[in-house]
Amino acid sequence: MKIEDLEYDLNDIPVDEENFNLDDWRLNNPVDYFKMMYIINTSPSKDEIFKLTYKILRMYIPDTLFKYYSLTEDLNLNKLKLESLKNNQIFMTEVKYLNDPFDNKAYFYDHNELKHFERLAPHNGRLIDDFSHYFKVSSLTSNNMNNMPMWAHYSYNHQGFCVSYDMKDNVDLFSCTFPVQYTRDRIDITSFMKKQTLDIINIVEKNIAIGEKQIIIEDLSIVYMSLLFSNIKHSTWEYENEFRCSIGATKSSYVKAKPKEIYIGMNCTDGNTKLLTNIAKTLNIPIYKMSFNELNNKFDLTSNKIHY
Repeated sequence: MKIEDLEYDLNDIPVDEENFNLDDWRLNNPVDYFKMMYIINTSPSKDEIFKLTYKILRMYIPDTLFKYYSLTEDLNLNKLKLESLKNNQIFMTEVKYLNDPFDNKAYFYDHNELKHFERLAPHNGRLIDDFSHYFKVSSLTSNNMNNMPMWAHYSYNHQGFCVSYDMKDNVDLFSCTFPVQYTRDRIDITSFMKKQTLDIINIVEKNIAIGEKQIIIEDLSIVYMSLLFSNIKHSTWEYENEFRCSIGATKSSYVKAKPKEIYIGMNCTDGNTKLLTNIAKTLNIPIYKMSFNELNNKFDLTSNKIHY
């Protein structure tokens, strides 16, 4: 699929605000970053449309999101995770450290098509080597604490913990969180990159001609695209129901995030259980221990409150 082939029928049916139901709206309007980028690219006011797009994306964020944490034999790493929890923070990592090597691969461009630009020839036609270098991310989920695959895959086989976050009570976290779109299609943005390259070269040469040393690129389409498309993953990951917190790569590695509740994995060690309980007591928030009832007809985990 090529970006120039994107085409959507944009209806102008007004929203019935009096009878508006957010859950129904989300169901009937699944997030579509391809469509959003199409609207931005075809608009004469890209900045304003992006701001509106960002506001619309806030409507997809649930009131509560969860994050699963592993606790392993790496005591130093465990300590860092527990300290960030105690300090009301979430650690942001570079995309290259995520568990999916195909993360941020939903879009691509053929650098061979850009080799004819003299300024890019020494760089083998590459305007940008890796879009993922621009962001640090952290993954959250709408899957609650009673989710066995999440405990198994992201909490070191139930030995870690899960934290819930009230998104309405976490302005910083809410502001940088985006829903993830799942698809089997990648999009070829070669034509987009050609246009961006030409525009940038024209601006550079114009400024050189008038002796201007500072180069200002006013068209931020490439920034908008890389931010939106970085939240697209292969459809086989859909079970995660991921929401992704994204910040600029040059920013701090932590985002403020006040926990709402802590859930301890059923296989968590006594030592780590004690540490987590002390953190919950310090933060004055509820804490629970997960368990599985072998004699129950329900194939579910249950949470049992710990009284500290």
